[in-house]
Amino acid sequence: MTMTNPITCKDSTWLVSESRERTLSKEELQDLEGHIAECPYCKGASTQFAVLFKQLDHYLGNSRAEKDETG
Repeated sequence: MTMTNPITCKDSTWLVSESRERTLSKEELQDLEGHIAECPYCKGASTQFAVLFKQLDHYLGNSRAEKDETG
């Protein structure tokens, strides 16, 4: 997907979820960031996902939460 073929809200949700499992490619990240910048629903959802993922990491003792806090 590219900005000439923009991603959908469903694609955006999938990419956010997928980013928990692996590092997104440069193109995927650009597509996701572009969609979030243009879509108020996905922008809000992205913020909610970030909070949720941080809480999950904390409660599950995931080292990712520690890395986020220390930079």
